[in-house]
This record gives sequence, C-alpha cells and structure tokens, in this order.
Amino acid sequence: MTRLTVDDFLTGLFAALSSTGWIGLSIRDESFDKGLVPAFDKLVQLAPDKKLNINFRIRLSRFHGDSITVRDAIYSAAQRGLISLDNPEYQYIRFLFGHEQAEDILQGIPGGKALFQDIAKEFINSYEVVPVAN
Repeated sequence: MTRLTVDDFLTGLFAALSSTGWIGLSIRDESFDKGLVPAFDKLVQLAPDKKLNINFRIRLSRFHGDSITVRDAIYSAAQRGLISLDNPEYQYIRFLFGHEQAEDILQGIPGGKALFQDIAKEFINSYEVVPVAN
C-alpha cells in the first residue's frame, strides 16, 4: 500500500482543478472545508482499489466549520510554492502552476490522475463559492 498524506490530497485536488481551468478559489468561509468533506469521502471510498493508505482525517469544527488539518495543509502548500495566499486576510488561494505543471503533478501523485479528477468533481459539486477561472 502507498501512503497518501493530506499534503498529497490537496496537491492532487489543486492540480486537478488547475488542469480544468481553475486558477484559484476562495477559503473566505467554511464552504471550502465543507466542500472537502465529500471529496475526502470519495477518496476513502476509492482508496482500497488504488492501494492507498490514507493517514489523515478531515473533521470540521462544530464551532467554526473548518478543519485544522486542512488549514495546516493549505499553509504547507504555500510554503512548498504550490499556491499563493496573496491578500491581506489570506482568504483566497491562487495556484502557482499552470496546466502543464498540473498534468505533471497528476501523473506523479499517489493514486493518479483519474482518482484526483473524480475527487475534484466531488469537490466542485459541494463547493458553494463560485470559482475564479481564466
């Protein structure tokens, strides 16, 4: 089994979104974290077929509606140069890679491109904020 981390999960999701034209998304309210829950559930459902060991969980705070695990992974992605948190309140994620780099990421990520395309579809169906696209 191949271990899949929360960093892998967000990297794959961001790459799958970028490969379909998204350039970023809002994390201003809890809709981002709430949108990740069905995407994570889809990952857990498909993981056995992909021989993936998921070593994290996404739990939303009852009070704030967000996830500490997700916030830590967002900041990790920023530190790794995958995304930018540009504005003063850090409420908007901008992807720092284009379509070609996204495709490269998807080819190398545990689980592969098709898995993360399915996860991205699940996320899009649950994400309540309108995306910013080119």
